Amino acid sequence: MQNRPNGRHWTTRACLFLALTLAGCLDPGDPGNLVPPTVDEDPSLPSIEIADTRLHAEAFGDPDAPLVITLHGGPGVDHRSMLPLQRLADEGYRVVFWDNRGAGLSRRHDASTYGFDGYLEDLRLVVEHYTTRPDQPLVFIGHSWGAMYATWFINEYGDYDGRVKGAILSEPGAFTRAQLDDYMAALEGEISFTGEQLNDALWSRQFMSAADHARADYLASIISFGGLPSEAHDPDNPIPSWRYGAVVGAQLVKLAKESDFDWTTNLSAFPRKVLFLCGDRNTIQTPEHQRRLAAAYPDAEVISMEGGHELQWEHPDEYLAHTRDYFAEIGFAGAEVSP
Repeated sequence: MQNRPNGRHWTTRACLFLALTLAGCLDPGDPGNLVPPTVDEDPSLPSIEIADTRLHAEAFGDPDAPLVITLHGGPGVDHRSMLPLQRLADEGYRVVFWDNRGAGLSRRHDASTYGFDGYLEDLRLVVEHYTTRPDQPLVFIGHSWGAMYATWFINEYGDYDGRVKGAILSEPGAFTRAQLDDYMAALEGEISFTGEQLNDALWSRQFMSAADHARADYLASIISFGGLPSEAHDPDNPIPSWRYGAVVGAQLVKLAKESDFDWTTNLSAFPRKVLFLCGDRNTIQTPEHQRRLAAAYPDAEVISMEGGHELQWEHPDEYLAHTRDYFAEIGFAGAEVSP
């Protein structure tokens, strides 16, 4: 469910940072030494303020144009791999990218402050932040965890007073607690206790503990950098990322496992068509798995593309072609763009 940087790159960085730290050259807790700084540590980063937090966020295109709200994977990662969708801004859409609360380069919070109600409200507030008129239409494009997040919102708010015209969901993992249990069991079965990823993480913990957010984020990145075999990442086109939010990632999974959530209870009333995009190489989030999830919507289409989990990054041209076709089908036209 996560975006991960290239394995060899992170192994090299791990050795370099640990060597410099042990030599007394770097304080891992200082902003920017171990991981990129957050919006609180680097005021030059684009950001927005909602509720009690500051989010790393950027938007492209005419502010009054129809909104495309992107939702990255994770939970805990950032929106960097979603940036190929920025091209839609040149086609008459306002395209919004943001790192979820506590994720990517957004502000960090204590684990105890994260809750389901607040996280759902964050998405509504992001929509409202970028809204310039009451009837401004929007479509969600969610990847992995982001596709689950979009479904959660739709289950709660429906078409949001007619504004949500549809959604593109790329390889969500689960919409209910029972589905999540099955999905997590399959993922956990892929962890190799003798593999390089786990060995690198355990080795690094001999020299560094997760004493603060920077250290925790860095250590979590080491164990996650290689991806899972089932996701079939392209080794020649590694997924980019800025920073992983270890605390929020772990806390949201914990909250999900402790709750009996069901984000399908109201989906049958959603009056719009939903598009599912999936890769044919993913051995867990298979096309069959996506069709089972899509059945919760009254009108959904599943399109299988050649590739693994990170379709929007590895195959952006085809991903955008399906996006444009879907927009045309549902009548979600962009604003006129000046030459």
